[in-house]
Amino acid sequence: MSRQDGALGSRTEAAFLNWGRFVVRHRWSSIAVSILVTAWCISWLPQLSIDNSTEGFLHPDDPASVRYRDFRDHFDRDDRIIVALAPEDVFAVDFLEKLRRFHRALEEELPTTQEVTSLFNARLTRSEDDALIVEGLLEGWLDEWPEDAARRTAGLRERVFANPLYLDTLVSRDARLTVVSIKPFTYSAIGREDALSGFDDGNEAGGEAEGDAPLLTAAENDALMAALRGVVERFEGDDFPTHVGGALAITDHINRSMVGDMGKFMGACVAVIVGLLFLLFRRITGSLLPIGVVLLSVLAAVGIMVFLEIPASMTVQILPIFLLTVGVCDAVHILTITYQRLAVGDSQEEAVVYAIGHSGLAVVMTSLTTAAGMMSFITAEMAPVAQLGTIAPIGVLLALAYSLLLLPAILVVVPLEAPKQGGGRFVGATLTRGLVRIGVFAADHPKRVLAGAAVFMAVSFLGASQARFSHYALRWFDESDPMRVSAELVDRELRGSISLEVVIDTGRENGLHDPDVLRRVETAMRFAERMQSGEIFVGKAISVVDIVKETHQALNENRPDYHRLPDDRRLIAQELLLFESSGPEDLQEWVDPQYQTARISLRAPFVDAMLYQPFIDEVETGMRRILGEEIEIEMTGFMPVLAGVVSSVIVSMGRSYVIALLVITPMMIVLLRSIKLGLLSMIPNLIPVIFTLGLMGFLDIPLDASTIMIGAMVIGLAVDDTIHFTHKFRIYYNELGDTREAIRETLSTTGAALLFTSLVLSSGFGVLTLASMVNTRSFGLLAALATLVAFAADVLVTPALMTLFMRRAKKREA
Repeated sequence: MSRQDGALGSRTEAAFLNWGRFVVRHRWSSIAVSILVTAWCISWLPQLSIDNSTEGFLHPDDPASVRYRDFRDHFDRDDRIIVALAPEDVFAVDFLEKLRRFHRALEEELPTTQEVTSLFNARLTRSEDDALIVEGLLEGWLDEWPEDAARRTAGLRERVFANPLYLDTLVSRDARLTVVSIKPFTYSAIGREDALSGFDDGNEAGGEAEGDAPLLTAAENDALMAALRGVVERFEGDDFPTHVGGALAITDHINRSMVGDMGKFMGACVAVIVGLLFLLFRRITGSLLPIGVVLLSVLAAVGIMVFLEIPASMTVQILPIFLLTVGVCDAVHILTITYQRLAVGDSQEEAVVYAIGHSGLAVVMTSLTTAAGMMSFITAEMAPVAQLGTIAPIGVLLALAYSLLLLPAILVVVPLEAPKQGGGRFVGATLTRGLVRIGVFAADHPKRVLAGAAVFMAVSFLGASQARFSHYALRWFDESDPMRVSAELVDRELRGSISLEVVIDTGRENGLHDPDVLRRVETAMRFAERMQSGEIFVGKAISVVDIVKETHQALNENRPDYHRLPDDRRLIAQELLLFESSGPEDLQEWVDPQYQTARISLRAPFVDAMLYQPFIDEVETGMRRILGEEIEIEMTGFMPVLAGVVSSVIVSMGRSYVIALLVITPMMIVLLRSIKLGLLSMIPNLIPVIFTLGLMGFLDIPLDASTIMIGAMVIGLAVDDTIHFTHKFRIYYNELGDTREAIRETLSTTGAALLFTSLVLSSGFGVLTLASMVNTRSFGLLAALATLVAFAADVLVTPALMTLFMRRAKKREA
């Protein structure tokens, strides 16, 4: 082995040689430790959870998230599951009878459901013998279908259209669509049954004691949506066409799409990588050993993710594919040198030890830079991106540990067939010769290569200037996707499906009994309903004002001219007390018990969240002007949460790029032992980033919750090839003293491995184009192309830069 030590030279490489010898001597112990660690990690997998909720995009302490949770603590959740029904005639007796059975089935079969609302139990306020009665629109029909239903429904259309609260809420204006609204509980019952036993759960909407309780869990949401799908499938037909929408339904659809895609991703990725490895090594062992070792590291990483209570999400779903490809790349470099040493006559043990000494430093540095690139996400304002920034570096380091501990141990246990002497086909001799020619061309014509790279960058910058930010969940699905079709139908027919909640505080108890305050609230509502900013408008505004007006009308013989606010404070107080005493819990959704604070609920279309914040600011400005300085207001609801996600996307992207560069650049300087060379080596790694942004601009692919990660991730991956190239280049340059020959030797020994690792990365990301969701397909396409561009930059631009740098260094020395 001494001749190998001398060939490898440096203290660092000698340390890796010693590590290789240690693993070879303790091969079985190394295998046992690896298996035990993996088994412990895998034991956590059954507890894996999924969270793709909109609130899940924000950290719990994010101001928008805090305001939204506080709102739900006081007024209950503002989002509903919407089942839209589009029969030929909403008021046909046959349809109403089936709607009744559908409504009953939902009430009886859906878990964690607080309320189901349809035409049957829609609130109807009326008076009888000077008493206020609040009941369902078709009171009693849910329990028993009347024999004279045809006669009794004759005036139903008129009654529905006479109540402004029904329009665009339960029935569309053209009566072509009616809605069944499902309100799940806000908080989970898991772990709280004993604590709450014996207490009435009726104050779900307003109990501040719920503030520290957990929200409905992913498992509870899944069970609710699964039960709903079962009921819908039983009733759906030509006479009962159904469309399910709402935030929870969209989240459930994302979850199921993601779970279904993961099986495809992993199967396709493993198949592609095994094929590439066989093409590279022409050995079954060379194909299966790396993928087997890396799969164990992936399982271990996912187990640790569960242990750290990080849920799976649309953002984190790339983790297994990412770790699989990165880990295989580490293994390829070690296995390539192992087979090369076997070809020249080394024993199996000698070949493995030499491979660890030869590639160990480069493999460690590439893993560290990749981990650093992913760690740049840890400060992201988007919670899933920050979670990826936590678990991805752990996974990368696990893959490194398995490559330096488990893989060498297995390589000396499993018999390896030595390639024929001089037969280099297993490492792609033809490809190696081609890469050498490319590198030598760059060394001979460095200025021409760099000029071409400059033009390429200029075009990419042009495209990057057209890139845009976005967060539009419906556009993540194909136009024909049933969920997108349903959501767009509901949004169109009911004039919006996203809530903007305005919480008003009068500053005094019973302040909402003041007629002047209520009139100003009504003026603010009408102001909002007249607003339109591009694609956004307010389709419906609802508040306690509507309850007061319908109560006042009911107590005055239901005369239409009394559908207005009373002028007397005491009369308002009395009518609200009558309404509250009549049984329904509706009032607590709109005001607090002291009648000091209330909510104005505005409903707007589901559009790109980039458009929401200016609209929210405009609504807030107008309402502050109308309500006056003595009334405080706060904007919350689903719309501000979506707007907060967009802000987080922008901030997270900027931070990740800056942190990745600030962390990786010093590492390159340390590795190359030269400030100038370290800075110079970063230039090729910026090319794929600018290229990706340019391509996104030209193809109109938005920067969203998925694609913002590409830049920092590509920097961390692109630098891997640069490290392998520059590390070996320095060694050969110190030995040969000639730039051209150093480049030739570098690509002769590492060129094929660089190509195949780039192909592995590109193919791994490429399988994401099989996804059912558009944003995941875009991420896969962009990441795959960026990886290939990074490889091209390393075999063209890096040799050209090295050539010019060494020329100038020689001139300075002369």
